[in-house]
Amino acid sequence: MLFDACTIGGIDARCRIVRSATFEGMADAQGQPTEKLASIYKNLAAGGTGVMITGMIAASKLEPHQHNQILLDDDRCIAPLADLITQVHDRGGKIVAQIVIMGSAIMVPEGENRLIVSPSGVPDQLGREKQASTALSEGQIRQLVADAGQAARRAKAAGFDGVQFHGAHGYLASKFLTPFYNTRTDAYGGSLENRARFLRECIAEIRKQTGADYPIWVKLNCSDFMKEGGLEAEESLQVMKWLAEDGVQAIEVSGGNTSSLPRKGPIRAIRRTKEPMYFAAYAKAAAAALKGKTDVGVVGGWRAASDMEEALATSDLSFISLCRPLLRQPDLPNLWRNGSTEPATCISCNRCFRDTDVDCIFHEQAEA
Repeated sequence: MLFDACTIGGIDARCRIVRSATFEGMADAQGQPTEKLASIYKNLAAGGTGVMITGMIAASKLEPHQHNQILLDDDRCIAPLADLITQVHDRGGKIVAQIVIMGSAIMVPEGENRLIVSPSGVPDQLGREKQASTALSEGQIRQLVADAGQAARRAKAAGFDGVQFHGAHGYLASKFLTPFYNTRTDAYGGSLENRARFLRECIAEIRKQTGADYPIWVKLNCSDFMKEGGLEAEESLQVMKWLAEDGVQAIEVSGGNTSSLPRKGPIRAIRRTKEPMYFAAYAKAAAAALKGKTDVGVVGGWRAASDMEEALATSDLSFISLCRPLLRQPDLPNLWRNGSTEPATCISCNRCFRDTDVDCIFHEQAEA
């Protein structure tokens, strides 16, 4: 089942393994893809991944972008990305652009005369530091919604097979959903319906700009796993139901943010927590509730093909996403397809993640 040809979220794929969005930090000074980044995607396509999702791509000129981040905030960005996408398609791959409105969750902000924004100006916890932000006006919210739609239009023009809007991990749409960060008293705060308004307006604008049939995916937290004031699982499921009603073709279930409880963030050291496949139960419940309405997949701690096969066979999940294992082994899907029963060699040490040139540390040691 894992390696059967299939359709995931409106995209024809050669298998149900999805490369979850992984920030690479490999854009040039103009926010355009480098040859090094193109090589990453070409290797993933050649390695047998069903659908790959890009690292988060910045959508708006209102706010700073992350250091070495790909941009889709101007039409000049279309042509360089089109060349990269052609190289992926030539190798049989499918590629989805992950569009993000960053908000205050920016580790290394770049761009002059731009605002670090949030729903309510609540300081963001980034590691040991707190980052100040400006509460958004309703006019700025409308601008960001429009910017998300324009970024999606550019993604379609460049040739991406679909877009995924980032609604997880404490980026802006996620913070709107989180009561701790969203203390607004207008139409964007208070009730869950109001807190979901920004996310849903972005999806509506993306649909308007890309057309009725273009694949739109969303990444969403199943829970924020915060001590207090976080998005809870029941609320998340309701948001997923609304997104399905809004025509979203696929939801990738993740969880956590920078304010999550210890060892409960989006990226976990599996050996330390002894908790592999840590969002699986939430995603299976969501897939059952949304069966026939939208495709549901899950990321987080998957290391063995046998576990993935079992999850697909015994639930309504449509796909399984991998991040760190494909940094170390971009050919892992082909290895499994060709009969290997060995789990991924990724040890979940998390030393791959940094501000630029994200890669497995074992590759660096081999090159040294």
